[in-house]
Amino acid sequence: MTEKPETHLDDSRQLKDEDSFCFSCYPDRECFTACCHDLNLVLMPYDILRMKRRLGMKSGDFLKKYTSVHVGPESGFPIVMLRMEGPYLSCPFLDREKGCTVYEDRPGACRTYPLARMARRTRESTDVEEFFCLVREPGCEGFKDGREWTVRSWKDHEGLDVYNEMNDIFGELLQARNETGIKQLDADQIDTFYMGCYDLDEFRQFFLNGPNLERFMESEETIARISDDDEELLKYALRWVKKKLFQGGLLSCGVGCGT
Repeated sequence: MTEKPETHLDDSRQLKDEDSFCFSCYPDRECFTACCHDLNLVLMPYDILRMKRRLGMKSGDFLKKYTSVHVGPESGFPIVMLRMEGPYLSCPFLDREKGCTVYEDRPGACRTYPLARMARRTRESTDVEEFFCLVREPGCEGFKDGREWTVRSWKDHEGLDVYNEMNDIFGELLQARNETGIKQLDADQIDTFYMGCYDLDEFRQFFLNGPNLERFMESEETIARISDDDEELLKYALRWVKKKLFQGGLLSCGVGCGT
């Protein structure tokens, strides 16, 4: 059995918003949907929110049906992967005739391709610094006679700003662990991380209806906002996990979690 050629991250150019590249993907390409097989696709919290809502599922049911999870040996965090299906290890949302069946709510990594986003926030600044590199997938014909884009126009076309915003809030959580010097999470901490980051409906039930003190420390305005808006609830949950695990535990998240 021959090995699959490796995807190449072209880091020879660090692309900013005003920089350009050429790419087009459409059904007439021979390689169309080839990149939807045999993926190691890590799902971010906002990816799960969008897809479970698209499918009309509870987040826990979505996670059980479509994902696998393992604890990263280096990070110590639970990592959620999209589970491939069938003999060709196809994306579970790929239809051979129609293509992606969740296209409007597909994961951020799929939307960003053929770019890969690199982002970091320094301790001295609240701003996120980002740049992009091109991803060269073996057999991809998208770079042949492709349309010219700037990075900014690609982000606008693919609706990436909200994905990047949510991923940056998730990144704050990951960075907080590094700043504390904590090496590994215990089992209860892993469960807390998993619920707050990925199982949003379980977090909603726990926080709004369960026997916890934090809810009573929040304003009525905050409770109303996170009760009715999935995106606001996810922002809150991510910052709640950060404070719960790495910044002192029980406290009101209010302004800090809602901004």
